[in-house]
Amino acid sequence: ITNMSENGEDAELARLEEAVAGGLRLFQIRDKGLPPIERAWFAQAAYEMVRHSGALLFINDDEGLARSIGAQGLHLTANRLHRCWLRPDLEWAGASCHNEEEIERAVKLDLDYIVIGPVLCTLSHPDLPTLGWERFAELAALSPVPVFALGGMKIDMLEEAQERGAHGIALMRGW
Repeated sequence: ITNMSENGEDAELARLEEAVAGGLRLFQIRDKGLPPIERAWFAQAAYEMVRHSGALLFINDDEGLARSIGAQGLHLTANRLHRCWLRPDLEWAGASCHNEEEIERAVKLDLDYIVIGPVLCTLSHPDLPTLGWERFAELAALSPVPVFALGGMKIDMLEEAQERGAHGIALMRGW
């Protein structure tokens, strides 16, 4: 998950280039706090960087931006998931989920994956209560689609997340 607003434009593009070279294949352009023009520029630059690598690029919560740059997918926030009545018309679609109802809705929309969190404390949302690993595992067990653990994740937590039902982990920092 990109974090250009914290890392800066050049550093985030360098981080993305390094991650693609290192084999990562699923990226989400988040950066919701950027001005729309700057976010669109960054998303286009990221798409150009990853498009020949076989990586998938998702745009967080902006279907118009996803379409305009040719991104493969859209990532729905939980708020957007609640307002969504049809699966987004893109090749791939996923959503952030925090409870049983959101997971059920994502499944009804035939989404390709879900992200469940926050599992642990996170710098992005320090005021939100965390699920913890036990509750994460309960929620992950409800999903017929791949699940990614989010919130306070570090690369060395991948195995623990997988033992608790995750397909993988989602990171804004440390990738």
